[in-house]
Amino acid sequence: MMSLPGRTILRVAVRAPRTPALQVQLGRAGFASVSPALQKKVDGFRRDIETHLPKDGKQVVFATAWLATDNVFVALMRDHFPSVLSGMHLVAIDTMHLFPETLVCARHVQEKYGKQALWKMPQGVSTREEFEAKYGDCEDMDTADFDFVSKVEPFQRALQECQKDILITGRRMDQAAQRITLDVWEDGKRTLNPMASFSWGDIIAYADAHGVPVNRGHNFAYRCDAPIEATKRHLPDLPWKTVDLGKPFWQASEAELKGSPPAAVTYVFKSFGDTHTTVPVEPHESERAGRFVRQAKTECGIHTRTTSAGAPHGGALVDLMVKDPAAAQALVAATVKTIDLNERQACDVFCLVNGAFSPLAGFMDETAYDAVVSGMRLPEKQLFGLPVTLDLHSVEGLKAGDKLLLRWAGKDVAVLEASSIWRPNKVVEAKEVYGTSSLEHPTVHSLIAEQGQYYVGGRVHGISSPEFKYPVQTPTEVRGTLPEGRDVVAFQNRNPIHRAHFELLKCAQRDVKDSTLLVHPTCGPTQPGDIDGVVRIDTYEALRKETEQEYPMFRWAYLPYSMKMAGPREAIQHMIIRKNYGATHFIIGRDMAGTKSTVTGDDFYGAYDAQETGKKHSAELGVTVTHYENMVYVGEDGYVEESEAKKQGKKVVKLSGTEFRRRLRGGEEIPEWFA
Repeated sequence: MMSLPGRTILRVAVRAPRTPALQVQLGRAGFASVSPALQKKVDGFRRDIETHLPKDGKQVVFATAWLATDNVFVALMRDHFPSVLSGMHLVAIDTMHLFPETLVCARHVQEKYGKQALWKMPQGVSTREEFEAKYGDCEDMDTADFDFVSKVEPFQRALQECQKDILITGRRMDQAAQRITLDVWEDGKRTLNPMASFSWGDIIAYADAHGVPVNRGHNFAYRCDAPIEATKRHLPDLPWKTVDLGKPFWQASEAELKGSPPAAVTYVFKSFGDTHTTVPVEPHESERAGRFVRQAKTECGIHTRTTSAGAPHGGALVDLMVKDPAAAQALVAATVKTIDLNERQACDVFCLVNGAFSPLAGFMDETAYDAVVSGMRLPEKQLFGLPVTLDLHSVEGLKAGDKLLLRWAGKDVAVLEASSIWRPNKVVEAKEVYGTSSLEHPTVHSLIAEQGQYYVGGRVHGISSPEFKYPVQTPTEVRGTLPEGRDVVAFQNRNPIHRAHFELLKCAQRDVKDSTLLVHPTCGPTQPGDIDGVVRIDTYEALRKETEQEYPMFRWAYLPYSMKMAGPREAIQHMIIRKNYGATHFIIGRDMAGTKSTVTGDDFYGAYDAQETGKKHSAELGVTVTHYENMVYVGEDGYVEESEAKKQGKKVVKLSGTEFRRRLRGGEEIPEWFA
């Protein structure tokens, strides 16, 4: 592990006795006053707290990284809402890779404002050495894996312990492009961003005026003769001179910052994350410019990947439907081309506009597509199993910025604002997503030989939710039927349902105490040879009507989704979709989303690959994977687990899937014990 530039000097500075310089570090109370503009923001802060937080602060969590903004928030709460601060939880995560100065700053804040934080660390470790022994060197770890074990999982534990109802963040709109539309109150997430309108200048002005503790690392300037690339500023022995200014850099004059003779470039620390991903920046740059260097993201996992069981993926259910008829009409009028969708594409539009694909807000652009194809994660590192793209055979005349009208079954369903148009490498996509580029895989054959060779990505605006030949339900509609406070076990199937399935569902609902069972089959296109969606729905409806009186805890809903037969990666996609529909548990059976070679009949995936992949990512998604043995019919004793039938030497009565499908297509009788 390389030492961060100036790290040794910073450590010595922190351990020094309190000096006049350190007194300055704690602010210049009495030497400055806030401007009328800043006071107006403070007044707005007070209104937001009064509006959204309970007076006792119960079940409220503030996630602090001990940054200047976080510390100003605590100061504001102590000054204006001491009872709320007293009752709420201040949660801090020690990733084992924090700057020593951050820990010292944390101690100052807790002491000054009389508020102790709830600290969490990576599971099973208490030192950096233990972390590396268990998880490895952070430089060698995948960034998403590091984020999960060091931040996301500990934070999930904290939220559960605090029984979180409302989450407060220190995010501000001026910190990054991704935050320029940050709402103060995010109702779907029950998240409050009370510092959203504050600028960096506001934060340091308030800190100076009110003596708010800030990180001692702000005191150092790094002077050099030429710019150093950000991705290299973490390396040792860089050609710069480290200078202790004796006060935060923003209190220093330009001459003090640059020295004599003036340095060509001066860097300072404006933010403090993990030591291996945070570097100094020029004073005029955003704090975020020095965070997550060498990583294709701008947010840590706490804000983008931490969601509790039952919460939508990303924290809030996306709703892309345009509610104002005039606005919808204006969008349609601005389109330059009409695209008639096929059923597969219409299913994707339904899932996008109604939030089944949350947190997506449209078809993936090239950056998101590349990230998901290569790493099964969006650019901000949230898990996402499969790319969601709009394929076209021709993009002649189209350019970024154009609006496209999407039509399905003769109706306008959405407008796509094209932000990215490209020709993907579909062989790479097939290999990464499906694990093979063989045309014997039915979906790979469709991807390469049948689907459009160009992709168009961009935000989607819903005009009219796509309709199908079968009834479908949105995530909001299904969530409205689920009892509060109960676990929800979701069952996905692409085939007609039969009695063995139902016996399995009874076991699942019984095993997860006091749960609701969501029967949620996909009804869109699948692979050649599968039963049509309308016929599949008929089998579910027949069983629903037969059992609804005896099993009122079951919920039945139908999803317009086009199966990709992508095995393990599609299992993740299904977990995310069901999470968005409200599921806390998900059943993954043998060979889920699997398929066979159209030539040899060999399986493309192992029987339990999907199950193992689901288990691997279960904690991060907040969805528990459940699995059961096949249920088999043994005559008078009805249905039992397959292993139990073998153990007892019972004769199993079978009806193959092929024979079942043949009888369904031909309208022939299905045995009562099977159907």
